Amino acid sequence: MELEDLKNMWKEQNRILEKGIALSEQVLKNVFKQKANGEIEKLLEWEYFSLIEYIVFLIFISISTYKFMDDWRFLISGIFSMVFYALCTILSISEIKQLYNIDLFSKSIIDTQQAILKRRKQEKQIIKVFLFIIPLIIPSLILLGHRLVHNVNLLDHPHFFTILSVGSIVVTYPVVFIAYQRICLRRYRIIENNLLELEKFKEE
Repeated sequence: MELEDLKNMWKEQNRILEKGIALSEQVLKNVFKQKANGEIEKLLEWEYFSLIEYIVFLIFISISTYKFMDDWRFLISGIFSMVFYALCTILSISEIKQLYNIDLFSKSIIDTQQAILKRRKQEKQIIKVFLFIIPLIIPSLILLGHRLVHNVNLLDHPHFFTILSVGSIVVTYPVVFIAYQRICLRRYRIIENNLLELEKFKEE
């Protein structure tokens, strides 16, 4: 075998090796992106669940408000609750659109990290507002719910209404906090960790 043939064989082997390395790198990159993308899909599932929940509450409250609108106390509670859940519905639709716009396979890592960071900040602000409104929305829901379902005006039973409202508020706070930590914040952390691993891999 001549020297020129050996050189050609060596070049061909190098080309195959480089192609194999490039393919392996792409596979690993896709693995990191698929893991992060899977968490985004889980966030979307949660947002769709929340959207359905908001719509159901909005319908329920609208029916209650319409049925008892002759009493201004129920009318005010109903209007406040309807506005709240209508805004929640609009916000949820907006969040779903934003999550769909996060494309891990077409955008750069930096652009994706900025989009995720923006979403985390928005989620944090939403939770703060939600925690602030809980003491206002819970009594309204209890008042309207008992009147519609049991035909009982809890305003005629102020002590029971107060105890039920305070108890519900106390229970709701940790439930919302735990749900935010385990469903939203945990997902975003997993996505960010996968993006950091992908960035480190690219630097290597």
